[in-house]
Amino acid sequence: MKKTILSLALLAGLSSAAKAQTGLKLGLKGGFNGATFSGNDSKGNQYKAGFTAGGLINYGFSDLISVQGELLYSQKGASIDGINYTTASASTTNGTFKSTIGYIDVPILLKTTIGEDGKGLFFELGPQGSFVINNRDFIEDGGGKQISSSNTSTDDLNKVVIGYVGGIGYQITSGLGIGLRYAGDISQVYKDGASKNLFSSAASGFKGQNPSVRNSVFQLQVHYMFGGN
Repeated sequence: MKKTILSLALLAGLSSAAKAQTGLKLGLKGGFNGATFSGNDSKGNQYKAGFTAGGLINYGFSDLISVQGELLYSQKGASIDGINYTTASASTTNGTFKSTIGYIDVPILLKTTIGEDGKGLFFELGPQGSFVINNRDFIEDGGGKQISSSNTSTDDLNKVVIGYVGGIGYQITSGLGIGLRYAGDISQVYKDGASKNLFSSAASGFKGQNPSVRNSVFQLQVHYMFGGN
């Protein structure tokens, strides 16, 4: 009888603990992007500022392990020095090409949290698909004055790119957390072949061809999650 009671008590305790450690959570997040291009034609590239914002869904198998999917709007692109450009009214031999490309990012992450009750240091890693939404690029002279009209076409861009995400952060409370992650693309930013827009006349080093570059982004993010058991 005692063994039966002890077994039932142990089973009830394990069930309660499992329930406390698992659950579905929804959340919001936002943060700062430091974006640039990497790859064969990334010489002269500098980081540029942008932002990211969106929602997430997290399912915890335990305090230690969870899977997290996100849907984020994210500004990427780069600032590229050493551009030669001439218009009817102005020219520069050392201009700066500035590109801001808006994506919808969809990362699927395996998340490991070290601590009790789902709080503490966490690590995350997984693949990411990104979908082009908008684009804006232009050229400035050495004094920071815009000397070209803005190009908003996405014709030269690969509309879907595949990449990866890795990060580290800290879950401050059961809801609030902060993280630093790196997002790198495997796919190229631009389509292969001749440029249809600004690069064909602006980036003389590419001789009218789209450059071979990939997105490379550091992200500082804050999130808040609701729900869970």
